[in-house]
Amino acid sequence: MSYQDFQQKVYSYLIKYKKENLNINDKGTSARGVKHDCLLPKPYCDAKIPVMLYDGIKEIVKDIQASKFAYKAHLAASVHVASSQTACINLFVPILESEYADQILIEAGVVPKDFDHIDRNQLRKGYCFEYWESTIEGTKGLLGDHSSHAGTDSDVAIAYRNKNNKLSLWLIEHKLTEHEFTTCGAYRSKGISNLEKTYCTSCGIEEILENHDKCYYHKHCRYNYWKIMDAHSSFFCGKYEGKGCPFRGGMNQLWRNQLLALELVKRGIFDEVYFSVVSHPDNSFLDKTMNEYRALTNNSPKFYDFKSNALVDVAVDYLPDWSNWYKKVYLGIK
Repeated sequence: MSYQDFQQKVYSYLIKYKKENLNINDKGTSARGVKHDCLLPKPYCDAKIPVMLYDGIKEIVKDIQASKFAYKAHLAASVHVASSQTACINLFVPILESEYADQILIEAGVVPKDFDHIDRNQLRKGYCFEYWESTIEGTKGLLGDHSSHAGTDSDVAIAYRNKNNKLSLWLIEHKLTEHEFTTCGAYRSKGISNLEKTYCTSCGIEEILENHDKCYYHKHCRYNYWKIMDAHSSFFCGKYEGKGCPFRGGMNQLWRNQLLALELVKRGIFDEVYFSVVSHPDNSFLDKTMNEYRALTNNSPKFYDFKSNALVDVAVDYLPDWSNWYKKVYLGIK
């Protein structure tokens, strides 16, 4: 299956749900003025609570957004039927709000290897969305890259107690129909000089560690990525078949989330921090980047991925109404 075939397949499930279950038959309009079935029309696209949310969690999401753990909504959250953020919330809120959350996560085989149980006294009942640890290093966060329009966030953070009863954290990146992770904004920047772009394609990790100014993000944006790498470069001790900085492509987003995880442990905030990617079961288009990243980390267990259906299939025995709803909407299973 090509990427376009996969994307259209998932879109068709969501568009069908929009029309048959939500009775929304009008098309939405793109920024270029083109109407599309996958876009929601007004007033739905202006809603603070996306119409594509599972009915059983809408009040919970309202409570989240009224709390100190409110998350910043993505631009597409209420606009596109295939919003990855909306899909992420639809996947995790029903499970994490359930009294069966620990059982579902463990039985699905997706938890960090030291996971014992969710610590409900941390974050919001043990979890939050768009986590970037805002309580440290001021408003720019640990990585120094946070602003009103940019920055490194983990889609989901779950606080848990490990088998030694020590507070730990599980960071999760959610992908729905995306075919790649976020690539390096510095490499794409219009302001980058030809010389700086040459550094991106010719300088490996060791060279940039020796001279941080060879990275545009360090020299011009003063982000903390390479400062943090000074203490954690041994984590990325595996093989990389390409030339230049390995983090200019899709590995960039994985790297930044991992740096956040590593630094949280170094600061003594959590005993362990694991980082995962969860994706649609038919989305194999992220595999190449994840496999390259795994090789670069020498197959560290601190990074791993799993598929959303691993959770949904187990949840059938605990949360049948939601599980069947999710299967219908996102997997096309009646």
